[in-house]
Order: sequence, then structure tokens, then C-alpha cells
Amino acid sequence: MKSNRLFVTGVLLLSFASVAMPTFAGDAGKNCDTKHHAGQEFGQANFGGRDFRHLGEALALTDTQKETLKAQREAGKTAREALFTKLADARRALATAVEAGANDSELNALADAVGKLHAEQALVGAKAHKAFLAVLTAEQKQTLAELKTKRLEHKHKHRTVDESAES
Repeated sequence: MKSNRLFVTGVLLLSFASVAMPTFAGDAGKNCDTKHHAGQEFGQANFGGRDFRHLGEALALTDTQKETLKAQREAGKTAREALFTKLADARRALATAVEAGANDSELNALADAVGKLHAEQALVGAKAHKAFLAVLTAEQKQTLAELKTKRLEHKHKHRTVDESAES
């Protein structure tokens, strides 16, 4: 009798939790008025991407600069997506060939295709970064360099802490 009561109580609690928790979670971010989260949806802030989440504020970009950068991103979007699709297809073809037991020359050709697409992707990224830097003023470039140095120092500090913890 006692075990039946415990079972029924557990089922009722689980039922309540399965209904209540998504409701609580759905309302969690809606009333957040902090500067960090204001106006953001799914981490998409100033420039619509996580990479630029706080960069616009840190560099004090003007509205003209923001519009220029947005236009640059939109202009290259279809090319980036097409390249991403080609790369995914090449990776899939390589994986399929490996599973099918293809010979080394076929695998080398497919791997070369993947490598060339990676190189093309890196080149597109470098050109986009060059265009980004062209929009910035000298002071903003200096601020960006300082932010990068801080980030790398922080990353290095955490890496050394992690490595010493593993030892």
C-alpha cells in the first residue's frame, strides 16, 4: 500500500515537472533587463552573430560603420554558404569512399578536394577580415589589438591551469 502511494506520488510529481519546467524555462529570459541580455535573442546581438556580440560596443563603432559591416556580411553570405555546402559534400564523399573501401588514389583525390576547399574557406575569411579592418579607424584597430592580446592571455592562463590540473 505504501509503495503504491509512493509510486502515484512520483508519477504525479513527474507529470507536474514535465508540464511546469518548460513553462518556467520559456519565461526565464523574457524579463531580463540587464545590459548584457537586453535586446538579444539566442545570443544574437549587435551584428547578428556571436563573434560580434560585444565588439561593436568595445570598438565604439559608428552607425555608418555598423551598416557597412552588415552590408559586407550580407554580400558574402551566399558565397560562404555555397562554400560550406561544397565542403560538407566533399567530406561526405570522402567518408563514403572510406566506408566503401576505396583505393588510396581515390582517397587522396577526395582528401585533396577537401583540403582545397578548406584553403578556399580560409582565403574567404582572410579577405573578410581585411575588409573588416578597412572599415575601422586607427584607434579602433588599436583597441581591437588590445582586446585580442587580452583574450589570448586569458586563454593561455586557462590552458596552463587546465594542464597543471591534469598532471
